[in-house]
Amino acid sequence: MKSLFSIFFLLYSIVSFSQLTAAQYQVKSLEANSENGDFGTTFYGKDRIVFSSSRKNGISNKTWEGNDQPFLDLYIGNVEADGEITRVRPFSNAVNSKYHDAMVAFSPDLSQIYFTSNNYMDGKVRSSNLKIFRANVGTSGSRTNVQTLTINNDKFSTGHPFVSKDGKKLYYISDMPGGKGGTDIYVVAINNGHYGAPKNLGPTVNSKYKEYSPYVDGDILYFSSNKPGGQGGFDIYMTKLDGSIEEPINLGKPMNSKGDDISFIINKQTQRGYFSSNRRGGKGDDDIYSFKQLTVNPICDQVIQGVIVDAKTDQPLPLGFAAIYNSKGEKVRRIETLKDGEFFFKVKCGEQYKIGGDKYGYFENDTTFVTSKENAYQNIIRLRLKEKEFIEVNNKEILNVKSIEFELNKADIAKSSYENLAKVVRLMEKFPEMIIQFGAHTDARGGDGYNMWLSQKRASETVRYLIGLGADPRRITGKGYGETKLVNECSNGVKCSEIEHQQNRRTEFVVIKK
Repeated sequence: MKSLFSIFFLLYSIVSFSQLTAAQYQVKSLEANSENGDFGTTFYGKDRIVFSSSRKNGISNKTWEGNDQPFLDLYIGNVEADGEITRVRPFSNAVNSKYHDAMVAFSPDLSQIYFTSNNYMDGKVRSSNLKIFRANVGTSGSRTNVQTLTINNDKFSTGHPFVSKDGKKLYYISDMPGGKGGTDIYVVAINNGHYGAPKNLGPTVNSKYKEYSPYVDGDILYFSSNKPGGQGGFDIYMTKLDGSIEEPINLGKPMNSKGDDISFIINKQTQRGYFSSNRRGGKGDDDIYSFKQLTVNPICDQVIQGVIVDAKTDQPLPLGFAAIYNSKGEKVRRIETLKDGEFFFKVKCGEQYKIGGDKYGYFENDTTFVTSKENAYQNIIRLRLKEKEFIEVNNKEILNVKSIEFELNKADIAKSSYENLAKVVRLMEKFPEMIIQFGAHTDARGGDGYNMWLSQKRASETVRYLIGLGADPRRITGKGYGETKLVNECSNGVKCSEIEHQQNRRTEFVVIKK
Protein backbone atom coordinates (compact mmCIF):
# COMPACT_ATOMS: atom_id res chain seq x y z
CA MET A 1 0.00 0.00 0.00
CA LYS A 2 1.25 3.45 -0.82
CA SER A 3 2.83 5.25 2.14
CA LEU A 4 0.15 7.22 4.00
CA PHE A 5 2.48 9.98 5.10
CA SER A 6 3.67 10.38 1.49
CA ILE A 7 0.05 10.68 0.30
CA PHE A 8 -0.60 13.10 3.14
CA PHE A 9 1.75 15.67 1.65
CA LEU A 10 2.54 14.61 -1.90
CA LEU A 11 -1.08 14.73 -3.19
CA TYR A 12 -0.93 18.45 -2.54
CA SER A 13 1.91 19.45 -3.89
CA ILE A 14 24.04 12.17 -8.78
CA VAL A 15 24.93 13.14 -5.06
CA SER A 16 28.44 12.54 -3.60
CA PHE A 17 28.67 10.93 -0.16
CA SER A 18 30.41 12.56 2.78
CA GLN A 19 33.47 10.84 4.18
CA LEU A 20 31.78 10.82 7.57
CA THR A 21 29.69 7.79 8.43
CA ALA A 22 26.69 7.70 10.74
CA ALA A 23 26.49 6.10 14.13
CA GLN A 24 25.39 2.49 14.54
CA TYR A 25 21.78 1.83 15.50
CA GLN A 26 19.67 -1.06 16.74
CA VAL A 27 16.12 -0.94 15.32
CA LYS A 28 12.89 -2.73 16.19
CA SER A 29 9.22 -2.49 15.27
CA LEU A 30 6.69 -1.68 17.99
CA GLU A 31 3.83 -3.74 19.35
CA ALA A 32 1.75 -0.55 19.36
CA ASN A 33 1.60 -0.42 15.56
CA SER A 34 -1.78 -1.08 13.97
CA GLU A 35 -2.80 -2.64 10.65
CA ASN A 36 -3.33 0.89 9.30
CA GLY A 37 -0.91 3.81 9.21
CA ASP A 38 1.08 4.88 12.30
CA PHE A 39 3.77 7.57 11.96
CA GLY A 40 5.08 10.99 12.95
CA THR A 41 6.17 10.60 16.59
CA THR A 42 6.73 13.63 18.81
CA PHE A 43 7.99 13.68 22.39
CA TYR A 44 5.39 14.94 24.87
CA GLY A 45 7.37 15.57 28.03
CA LYS A 46 9.96 13.04 29.22
CA ASP A 47 8.00 9.81 29.12
CA ARG A 48 5.20 10.15 26.58
CA ILE A 49 4.88 10.11 22.81
CA VAL A 50 2.26 11.65 20.52
CA PHE A 51 1.85 10.22 17.03
CA SER A 52 -0.57 10.14 14.10
CA SER A 53 -2.61 7.09 13.19
CA SER A 54 -5.45 6.06 10.92
CA ARG A 55 -6.28 3.08 13.13
CA LYS A 56 -9.87 2.10 13.47
CA ASN A 57 -12.17 3.52 16.15
CA GLY A 58 -10.73 7.04 15.79
CA ILE A 59 -12.58 10.33 16.11
CA SER A 60 -13.79 10.37 12.53
CA ASN A 61 -16.14 7.66 11.27
CA LYS A 62 -15.37 8.59 7.67
CA THR A 63 -12.67 7.11 5.47
CA TRP A 64 -10.31 9.02 3.24
CA GLU A 65 -10.65 8.25 -0.45
CA GLY A 66 -6.85 8.45 -0.86
CA ASN A 67 -6.30 5.06 0.82
CA ASP A 68 -9.72 3.98 2.09
CA GLN A 69 -8.55 4.34 5.71
CA PRO A 70 -9.97 6.54 8.47
CA PHE A 71 -8.79 10.14 8.66
CA LEU A 72 -5.63 10.66 10.72
CA ASP A 73 -6.03 11.32 14.43
CA LEU A 74 -3.51 12.04 17.19
CA TYR A 75 -2.73 9.41 19.81
CA ILE A 76 -0.58 9.42 22.93
CA GLY A 77 1.29 6.60 24.62
CA ASN A 78 3.75 5.96 27.43
CA VAL A 79 7.44 5.44 26.64
CA GLU A 80 8.93 2.32 28.23
CA ALA A 81 12.61 1.69 29.00
CA ASP A 82 12.93 -0.72 26.07
CA GLY A 83 11.43 1.78 23.63
CA GLU A 84 7.96 0.24 23.46
CA ILE A 85 4.94 2.57 23.49
CA THR A 86 2.19 1.39 25.83
CA ARG A 87 -1.29 2.53 26.95
CA VAL A 88 -2.03 4.06 23.55
CA ARG A 89 -5.17 6.24 23.64
CA PRO A 90 -6.53 9.27 21.73
CA PHE A 91 -4.56 12.37 22.55
CA SER A 92 -7.75 14.37 23.04
CA ASN A 93 -11.16 14.53 21.41
CA ALA A 94 -10.85 18.29 21.70
CA VAL A 95 -7.62 18.31 19.67
CA ASN A 96 -8.52 15.74 17.02
CA SER A 97 -10.74 17.00 14.23
CA LYS A 98 -12.90 15.29 11.62
CA TYR A 99 -10.15 15.94 9.07
CA HIS A 100 -6.49 14.88 9.02
CA ASP A 101 -4.44 15.80 12.12
CA ALA A 102 -0.79 14.83 11.85
CA MET A 103 2.87 15.77 12.23
CA VAL A 104 2.56 17.81 15.42
CA ALA A 105 4.93 19.77 17.63
CA PHE A 106 4.62 21.31 21.09
CA SER A 107 5.98 24.42 22.73
CA PRO A 108 8.63 23.71 25.41
CA ASP A 109 6.08 24.16 28.22
CA LEU A 110 3.55 21.92 26.37
CA SER A 111 0.92 24.68 26.51
CA GLN A 112 0.69 25.06 22.73
CA ILE A 113 0.37 22.56 19.92
CA TYR A 114 1.39 23.04 16.29
CA PHE A 115 -0.24 20.60 13.88
CA THR A 116 -0.54 19.97 10.18
CA SER A 117 -4.09 19.73 8.87
CA ASN A 118 -6.35 20.39 5.93
CA ASN A 119 -6.77 24.03 5.00
CA TYR A 120 -9.98 24.64 6.88
CA MET A 121 -11.35 27.23 9.26
CA ASP A 122 -14.77 27.45 10.88
CA GLY A 123 -15.42 23.83 9.91
CA LYS A 124 -15.04 24.42 6.17
CA VAL A 125 -12.25 23.28 3.85
CA ARG A 126 -10.80 26.39 2.17
CA SER A 127 -8.43 24.76 -0.36
CA SER A 128 -6.64 21.50 -1.10
CA ASN A 129 -3.36 22.74 0.41
CA LEU A 130 -2.18 21.86 3.91
CA LYS A 131 -1.45 24.36 6.65
CA ILE A 132 0.17 24.54 10.07
CA PHE A 133 -2.16 25.56 12.88
CA ARG A 134 -1.41 26.57 16.44
CA ALA A 135 -3.71 26.11 19.42
CA ASN A 136 -3.59 26.36 23.18
CA VAL A 137 -3.84 23.02 24.98
CA GLY A 138 -5.38 22.91 28.45
CA THR A 139 -4.49 20.48 31.22
CA SER A 140 -7.57 18.41 30.31
CA GLY A 141 -6.55 18.32 26.65
CA SER A 142 -9.00 21.00 25.55
CA ARG A 143 -8.00 22.97 22.46
CA THR A 144 -8.66 26.71 22.34
CA ASN A 145 -7.68 29.70 20.27
CA VAL A 146 -6.95 27.75 17.09
CA GLN A 147 -5.04 29.99 14.70
CA THR A 148 -3.59 29.63 11.24
CA LEU A 149 0.03 30.80 11.13
CA THR A 150 1.10 33.81 9.10
CA ILE A 151 3.51 31.58 7.16
CA ASN A 152 0.54 29.80 5.56
CA ASN A 153 -0.86 30.63 2.14
CA ASP A 154 -3.77 29.29 0.11
CA LYS A 155 -1.47 28.90 -2.90
CA PHE A 156 1.00 26.45 -1.30
CA SER A 157 1.29 23.96 1.55
CA THR A 158 3.13 24.05 4.86
CA GLY A 159 3.60 21.17 7.29
CA HIS A 160 5.81 19.01 9.52
CA PRO A 161 6.39 21.63 12.27
CA PHE A 162 9.19 21.36 14.83
CA VAL A 163 9.74 23.85 17.67
CA SER A 164 13.27 24.40 18.99
CA LYS A 165 14.10 23.52 22.57
CA ASP A 166 14.09 27.20 23.62
CA GLY A 167 10.79 27.84 21.83
CA LYS A 168 12.30 30.61 19.69
CA LYS A 169 12.35 28.91 16.29
CA LEU A 170 9.88 26.97 14.19
CA TYR A 171 11.20 24.59 11.53
CA TYR A 172 8.80 23.31 8.88
CA ILE A 173 8.52 22.22 5.24
CA SER A 174 6.79 23.97 2.36
CA ASP A 175 6.45 23.87 -1.41
CA MET A 176 6.24 27.67 -1.56
CA PRO A 177 7.60 29.36 -4.69
CA GLY A 178 11.32 30.17 -4.72
CA GLY A 179 12.49 26.96 -3.06
CA LYS A 180 15.17 24.54 -4.20
CA GLY A 181 12.81 21.72 -5.13
CA GLY A 182 9.52 19.97 -4.40
CA THR A 183 9.40 20.71 -0.66
CA ASP A 184 12.12 22.52 1.27
CA ILE A 185 12.84 22.99 4.96
CA TYR A 186 12.40 26.52 6.33
CA VAL A 187 12.84 28.21 9.70
CA VAL A 188 11.12 31.25 11.21
CA ALA A 189 11.72 33.10 14.46
CA ILE A 190 9.00 32.94 17.13
CA ASN A 191 8.56 36.10 19.18
CA ASN A 192 5.63 36.20 21.60
CA GLY A 193 3.30 34.51 19.15
CA HIS A 194 4.56 36.43 16.14
CA TYR A 195 6.55 34.84 13.34
CA GLY A 196 9.43 36.27 11.36
CA ALA A 197 10.19 35.96 7.67
CA PRO A 198 10.68 32.37 6.41
CA LYS A 199 14.32 31.44 5.82
CA ASN A 200 15.22 28.59 3.50
CA LEU A 201 17.92 26.38 5.07
CA GLY A 202 19.82 26.49 1.81
CA PRO A 203 21.49 24.06 -0.60
CA THR A 204 23.44 22.12 2.03
CA VAL A 205 20.04 20.83 3.27
CA ASN A 206 17.52 21.33 0.50
CA SER A 207 17.75 19.76 -2.94
CA LYS A 208 15.68 19.84 -6.12
CA TYR A 209 13.82 16.86 -4.68
CA LYS A 210 11.70 16.72 -1.50
CA GLU A 211 12.84 17.24 2.08
CA TYR A 212 10.65 16.17 4.99
CA SER A 213 10.28 16.08 8.80
CA PRO A 214 12.95 18.39 10.29
CA TYR A 215 14.16 17.59 13.82
CA VAL A 216 16.85 19.62 15.62
CA ASP A 217 19.08 18.14 18.32
CA GLY A 218 21.35 20.91 19.58
CA ASP A 219 23.15 22.07 16.44
CA ILE A 220 22.36 18.93 14.43
CA LEU A 221 19.50 18.84 11.95
CA TYR A 222 17.90 15.50 11.11
CA PHE A 223 15.60 15.36 8.10
CA SER A 224 14.40 13.05 5.34
CA SER A 225 14.87 13.40 1.59
CA ASN A 226 14.04 11.39 -1.50
CA LYS A 227 17.06 12.66 -3.44
CA PRO A 228 19.06 10.07 -5.39
CA GLY A 229 21.88 8.18 -3.73
CA GLY A 230 20.00 6.80 -0.74
CA GLN A 231 18.72 3.37 0.14
CA GLY A 232 15.42 4.08 -1.65
CA GLY A 233 12.37 6.28 -1.20
CA PHE A 234 12.88 8.81 1.61
CA ASP A 235 16.08 8.37 3.65
CA ILE A 236 17.00 10.01 6.96
CA TYR A 237 20.00 12.36 6.91
CA MET A 238 21.82 14.54 9.43
CA THR A 239 23.90 17.68 9.08
CA LYS A 240 25.06 20.74 11.00
CA LEU A 241 22.73 23.73 11.09
CA ASP A 242 25.64 26.10 10.53
CA GLY A 243 26.34 24.56 7.14
CA SER A 244 29.82 23.38 8.15
CA ILE A 245 29.17 19.95 6.60
CA GLU A 246 29.08 20.19 2.82
CA GLU A 247 27.13 17.00 2.27
CA PRO A 248 24.48 15.68 4.71
CA ILE A 249 25.25 12.26 6.19
CA ASN A 250 22.94 9.37 5.32
CA LEU A 251 22.12 7.36 8.47
CA GLY A 252 22.44 4.16 6.48
CA LYS A 253 21.02 0.73 7.34
CA PRO A 254 19.13 -0.30 9.42
CA MET A 255 17.68 3.21 9.88
CA ASN A 256 17.07 3.57 6.16
CA SER A 257 15.49 1.02 3.84
CA LYS A 258 14.16 0.68 0.30
CA GLY A 259 10.93 2.20 1.58
CA ASP A 260 10.22 5.67 2.98
CA ASP A 261 11.90 6.53 6.30
CA ILE A 262 11.01 9.83 8.01
CA SER A 263 10.25 11.55 11.33
CA PHE A 264 13.49 10.91 13.23
CA ILE A 265 13.46 11.96 16.91
CA ILE A 266 15.91 11.10 19.70
CA ASN A 267 16.12 11.42 23.49
CA LYS A 268 19.61 12.77 24.12
CA GLN A 269 19.82 11.33 27.63
CA THR A 270 18.84 7.75 26.79
CA GLN A 271 20.12 7.74 23.19
CA ARG A 272 16.82 6.11 22.22
CA GLY A 273 14.42 7.44 19.66
CA TYR A 274 11.82 6.76 16.98
CA PHE A 275 11.24 7.06 13.27
CA SER A 276 8.51 6.03 10.83
CA SER A 277 8.79 3.71 7.84
CA ASN A 278 6.69 1.80 5.33
CA ARG A 279 9.47 -0.78 4.77
CA ARG A 280 8.69 -4.38 4.08
CA GLY A 281 7.97 -6.62 7.04
CA GLY A 282 5.90 -4.08 8.97
CA LYS A 283 2.56 -4.65 10.63
CA GLY A 284 0.55 -2.16 8.61
CA ASP A 285 0.83 0.64 6.09
CA ASP A 286 3.33 2.90 7.86
CA ASP A 287 4.83 1.71 11.15
CA ILE A 288 6.69 3.34 14.02
CA TYR A 289 10.13 1.93 14.82
CA SER A 290 12.20 2.52 17.93
CA PHE A 291 15.99 2.58 17.89
CA LYS A 292 18.95 2.62 20.24
CA GLN A 293 22.05 4.57 19.17
CA LEU A 294 24.99 2.26 19.90
CA THR A 295 27.98 4.41 18.94
CA VAL A 296 28.86 8.08 19.11
CA ASN A 297 27.40 10.38 16.49
CA PRO A 298 30.33 11.48 14.28
CA ILE A 299 29.21 15.14 14.29
CA CYS A 300 28.23 15.22 17.95
CA ASP A 301 30.00 17.91 19.99
CA GLN A 302 29.70 19.53 23.37
CA VAL A 303 30.93 22.55 25.31
CA ILE A 304 33.01 22.75 28.47
CA GLN A 305 32.09 25.79 30.52
CA GLY A 306 34.56 26.07 33.37
CA VAL A 307 35.68 28.49 36.04
CA ILE A 308 38.90 28.64 38.05
CA VAL A 309 38.42 29.61 41.70
CA ASP A 310 40.50 30.02 44.83
CA ALA A 311 40.32 26.78 46.81
CA LYS A 312 39.94 28.63 50.12
CA THR A 313 37.65 31.53 49.26
CA ASP A 314 35.85 29.88 46.31
CA GLN A 315 36.12 33.22 44.51
CA PRO A 316 36.86 33.29 40.75
CA LEU A 317 40.49 33.81 39.76
CA PRO A 318 40.94 36.12 36.75
CA LEU A 319 44.02 36.11 34.52
CA GLY A 320 44.70 32.43 35.08
CA PHE A 321 45.11 29.77 32.42
CA ALA A 322 43.11 26.70 31.43
CA ALA A 323 44.44 23.91 29.21
CA ILE A 324 42.73 20.94 27.61
CA TYR A 325 44.45 17.60 26.90
CA ASN A 326 43.20 14.71 24.78
CA SER A 327 43.07 11.05 25.85
CA LYS A 328 46.76 10.63 24.89
CA GLY A 329 47.78 13.40 27.25
CA GLU A 330 48.58 15.79 24.42
CA LYS A 331 47.86 19.46 25.01
CA VAL A 332 45.18 20.59 22.56
CA ARG A 333 44.81 24.21 23.62
CA ARG A 334 45.69 26.64 26.43
CA ILE A 335 43.77 29.86 26.98
CA GLU A 336 43.69 32.71 29.48
CA THR A 337 40.65 32.85 31.71
CA LEU A 338 38.25 35.77 31.53
CA LYS A 339 37.89 38.43 34.23
CA ASP A 340 35.37 36.22 36.02
CA GLY A 341 37.72 33.23 35.89
CA GLU A 342 35.67 31.48 33.19
CA PHE A 343 36.89 29.52 30.19
CA PHE A 344 35.26 27.62 27.33
CA PHE A 345 36.30 24.65 25.17
CA LYS A 346 34.49 22.75 22.42
CA VAL A 347 34.87 18.99 22.81
CA LYS A 348 33.67 15.84 21.06
CA CYS A 349 31.12 13.44 22.48
CA GLY A 350 32.13 10.17 24.09
CA GLU A 351 35.82 11.02 24.53
CA GLN A 352 38.19 11.41 27.48
CA TYR A 353 39.70 14.79 28.30
CA LYS A 354 41.82 16.38 31.01
CA ILE A 355 41.30 20.01 31.96
CA GLY A 356 44.13 21.73 33.81
CA GLY A 357 44.17 25.11 35.52
CA ASP A 358 47.10 27.26 36.65
CA LYS A 359 47.80 30.78 37.83
CA TYR A 360 50.91 32.49 39.07
CA GLY A 361 51.18 32.03 42.83
CA TYR A 362 48.92 28.95 42.82
CA PHE A 363 49.46 25.22 42.58
CA GLU A 364 48.20 23.64 39.38
CA ASN A 365 45.11 21.41 39.46
CA ASP A 366 43.36 19.26 36.89
CA THR A 367 40.39 16.94 36.40
CA THR A 368 39.82 14.07 33.96
CA PHE A 369 36.41 13.05 32.62
CA VAL A 370 34.68 11.34 29.71
CA THR A 371 32.07 13.30 27.78
CA SER A 372 28.64 11.75 27.25
CA LYS A 373 27.06 10.83 23.91
CA GLU A 374 24.58 13.69 24.24
CA ASN A 375 24.90 16.28 21.50
CA ALA A 376 25.23 19.94 22.55
CA TYR A 377 25.59 18.96 26.23
CA GLN A 378 27.18 21.63 28.41
CA ASN A 379 29.80 20.25 30.80
CA ILE A 380 30.20 22.44 33.90
CA ILE A 381 33.63 22.33 35.57
CA ARG A 382 34.89 24.15 38.65
CA LEU A 383 38.66 23.96 39.15
CA ARG A 384 39.88 24.89 42.62
CA LEU A 385 43.48 26.11 42.87
CA LYS A 386 45.33 26.19 46.18
CA GLU A 387 47.38 29.31 46.68
CA LYS A 388 51.13 28.83 47.22
CA GLU A 389 52.65 30.07 50.45
CA PHE A 390 56.05 30.86 48.90
CA ILE A 391 57.16 31.89 45.44
CA GLU A 392 60.56 32.60 43.89
CA VAL A 393 61.27 36.04 42.41
CA ASN A 394 64.68 37.06 41.07
CA ASN A 395 66.29 34.08 42.82
CA LYS A 396 64.75 35.10 46.13
CA GLU A 397 62.15 33.16 48.09
CA ILE A 398 59.38 35.49 49.18
CA LEU A 399 55.98 35.12 50.80
CA ASN A 400 53.17 34.79 48.25
CA VAL A 401 51.45 37.96 49.41
CA LYS A 402 50.12 40.72 47.19
CA SER A 403 52.06 43.96 47.23
CA ILE A 404 51.09 46.20 50.14
CA GLU A 405 49.40 49.44 49.09
CA PHE A 406 49.79 52.84 50.76
CA GLU A 407 48.09 56.21 50.59
CA LEU A 408 49.60 58.50 47.95
CA ASN A 409 52.94 59.94 49.11
CA LYS A 410 52.26 58.66 52.61
CA ALA A 411 53.22 55.73 54.84
CA ASP A 412 49.58 55.06 55.79
CA ILE A 413 48.61 51.50 54.85
CA ALA A 414 45.55 51.25 52.60
CA LYS A 415 42.64 49.27 54.03
CA SER A 416 42.68 47.03 50.95
CA SER A 417 45.98 45.54 52.24
CA TYR A 418 44.82 44.63 55.74
CA GLU A 419 43.89 41.06 54.75
CA ASN A 420 47.26 40.57 53.02
CA LEU A 421 49.09 41.58 56.21
CA ALA A 422 46.92 39.25 58.25
CA LYS A 423 48.05 36.47 55.92
CA VAL A 424 51.69 37.32 56.71
CA VAL A 425 51.01 36.82 60.43
CA ARG A 426 49.29 33.48 59.74
CA LEU A 427 52.31 32.26 57.78
CA MET A 428 54.67 33.34 60.56
CA GLU A 429 52.58 31.34 63.00
CA LYS A 430 52.60 28.32 60.72
CA PHE A 431 56.39 28.46 60.36
CA PRO A 432 57.62 29.47 63.85
CA GLU A 433 61.32 29.41 62.87
CA MET A 434 60.87 31.62 59.83
CA ILE A 435 62.58 35.03 59.72
CA ILE A 436 61.52 37.56 57.09
CA GLN A 437 62.48 41.00 55.91
CA PHE A 438 59.93 43.40 54.51
CA GLY A 439 61.27 45.48 51.63
CA ALA A 440 59.55 48.61 50.27
CA HIS A 441 60.44 49.94 46.81
CA THR A 442 59.45 53.02 44.81
CA ASP A 443 59.66 53.96 41.15
CA ALA A 444 62.22 56.46 39.85
CA ARG A 445 59.88 59.42 39.69
CA GLY A 446 60.63 62.02 42.36
CA GLY A 447 63.91 62.77 44.09
CA ASP A 448 66.22 59.92 45.04
CA GLY A 449 66.47 61.06 48.66
CA TYR A 450 62.72 61.53 49.00
CA ASN A 451 62.02 58.07 47.59
CA MET A 452 64.48 56.47 50.02
CA TRP A 453 62.92 58.33 52.96
CA LEU A 454 59.33 57.42 51.91
CA SER A 455 60.13 53.75 51.38
CA GLN A 456 61.83 53.47 54.78
CA LYS A 457 58.85 55.08 56.50
CA ARG A 458 56.53 52.60 54.76
CA ALA A 459 58.75 49.68 55.77
CA SER A 460 58.82 50.80 59.41
CA GLU A 461 55.04 51.36 59.46
CA THR A 462 54.37 47.91 57.97
CA VAL A 463 56.58 46.17 60.56
CA ARG A 464 54.88 48.13 63.34
CA TYR A 465 51.45 47.12 62.04
CA LEU A 466 52.45 43.43 61.87
CA ILE A 467 53.78 43.47 65.41
CA GLY A 468 50.47 44.97 66.44
CA LEU A 469 48.77 41.93 64.89
CA GLY A 470 50.91 39.60 66.99
CA ALA A 471 54.04 39.04 64.88
CA ASP A 472 57.25 38.29 66.80
CA PRO A 473 59.43 41.46 66.48
CA ARG A 474 62.58 39.29 66.60
CA ARG A 475 61.57 37.57 63.37
CA ILE A 476 60.71 40.51 61.13
CA THR A 477 62.60 43.57 60.00
CA GLY A 478 61.84 46.29 57.47
CA LYS A 479 63.99 48.13 54.98
CA GLY A 480 63.32 50.87 52.45
CA TYR A 481 65.15 50.62 49.13
CA GLY A 482 63.73 53.65 47.37
CA GLU A 483 64.54 53.38 43.66
CA THR A 484 67.83 51.50 44.11
CA LYS A 485 66.50 48.09 42.96
CA LEU A 486 64.43 48.75 39.85
CA VAL A 487 63.18 45.66 37.97
CA ASN A 488 63.16 47.34 34.53
CA GLU A 489 64.84 50.18 32.62
CA CYS A 490 62.61 52.94 34.03
CA SER A 491 65.34 54.94 35.80
CA ASN A 492 65.64 58.73 36.10
CA GLY A 493 64.81 60.51 32.85
CA VAL A 494 63.53 57.39 31.04
CA LYS A 495 59.99 57.70 29.67
CA CYS A 496 57.88 54.71 30.76
CA SER A 497 54.27 53.72 30.95
CA GLU A 498 52.31 53.70 34.19
CA ILE A 499 52.30 49.90 34.15
CA GLU A 500 56.10 49.84 33.92
CA HIS A 501 56.39 52.29 36.84
CA GLN A 502 53.93 50.14 38.81
CA GLN A 503 56.28 47.16 38.44
CA ASN A 504 58.88 49.09 40.44
CA ARG A 505 56.43 50.29 43.10
CA ARG A 506 56.31 47.00 44.97
CA THR A 507 56.77 45.41 48.37
CA GLU A 508 58.30 42.02 49.18
CA PHE A 509 58.46 39.77 52.21
CA VAL A 510 61.80 38.06 51.65
CA VAL A 511 62.45 34.83 53.53
CA ILE A 512 65.79 35.11 55.40
CA LYS A 513 65.37 31.82 57.22
CA LYS A 514 62.59 29.24 57.03
